[in-house]
Amino acid sequence: MSKKMTQEKLNREFTVLRTGLAIGIGVLLSVIIILLVSDEPLLSIQYLVFGPLMSLNNFCSLLTMWIPIVITGLAVCIMFSANQFNLFGEGAFFFGGVIATAVALSTNLPAGIHPVVCVLVAAVVCAGIGVIPALMRYKLDASEMVGSMLLNYACMNFGLFIITYYFRDPSAGSVASLKLPKTARIASLIPGSDVHMGFIVAVILVILTYIFMYKTRWGYEIRLVGQNSRFAKYAGVSIGFVLVSSQMIGSALCGAAGAMEVLGVYRRFSWTGLTNHGWDGVTLGILAGRNPKYIPLAALFLAYLRKGADLMSMKTGMQTDFVSIIQAVILVFILAESFLAKYKQKRTCQLSKQLEEEHEEKGGAYCG
Repeated sequence: MSKKMTQEKLNREFTVLRTGLAIGIGVLLSVIIILLVSDEPLLSIQYLVFGPLMSLNNFCSLLTMWIPIVITGLAVCIMFSANQFNLFGEGAFFFGGVIATAVALSTNLPAGIHPVVCVLVAAVVCAGIGVIPALMRYKLDASEMVGSMLLNYACMNFGLFIITYYFRDPSAGSVASLKLPKTARIASLIPGSDVHMGFIVAVILVILTYIFMYKTRWGYEIRLVGQNSRFAKYAGVSIGFVLVSSQMIGSALCGAAGAMEVLGVYRRFSWTGLTNHGWDGVTLGILAGRNPKYIPLAALFLAYLRKGADLMSMKTGMQTDFVSIIQAVILVFILAESFLAKYKQKRTCQLSKQLEEEHEEKGGAYCG
């Protein structure tokens, strides 16, 4: 086995170990918090750990939660792979829901075609807006993170303006749109639940995103720019095109996810603020190591944790805020450079020594 392949295997094993320990520490911390705070700790832990599997309705709710965060996770994978810390996924998700609502209420199309048009328009609009931070980075050398965060709130307030002054239902008790026409609703996948056809779309997007990132030249260029932009430029890759296109694709996915969430789960647009789905996408992108094929598993973990916490709150009164703390702790350990660094160094030295001994047995010189 070559050194390259052996080192790659070691890096994969280390990443899995590091992520697993980070999740384990987060889960252990959640148990400790419950034991210290909850009046019924055993019942709280029972609903947190087993609640999503206790009934079909709970499991369907888990799948419904899984759909949007998988898509936002894929979007973040694409953007982060180009070494762009773009946080516009949050604003794109919200504004995608606004655009889908506006198109649904403004057009009269047949069922089946209506939701497709709404989602596609939302994706295109959000893709166009998502270009702004990328162009600021490429043309003005401005931080895409700061620009995208400011853009989130601009899109939120502009979206609320659109709903309030053009599509608001005056009979509603709060800021909410008129009811969505039935033709614009996304068909249910499991009758009697909120699990809609977006589940199938999410699965297809996972496959297509993986193929795009690892089996096409365009995806390879995105990853190459993210790993070494100077080498990519020397190799003839158009840095500007890669930066702009990766942000457009990611923003389009987040916009489509927001549109499908509104059309598949809600009867009207009723969001009054950012939904945190974009931030969940950032969490998934980091947990999955920017690899699309690990996004579904990471999304299942996060959705399971959220659903379990919701059930625990309903049954025992335990607040769900600690889930955000656990999520932050997991990310801190995954991103901390020094976490298990000594262990990795020790394994690398053992590997080098092993390879050196193998080369000496074969009578050749080893260059480590």
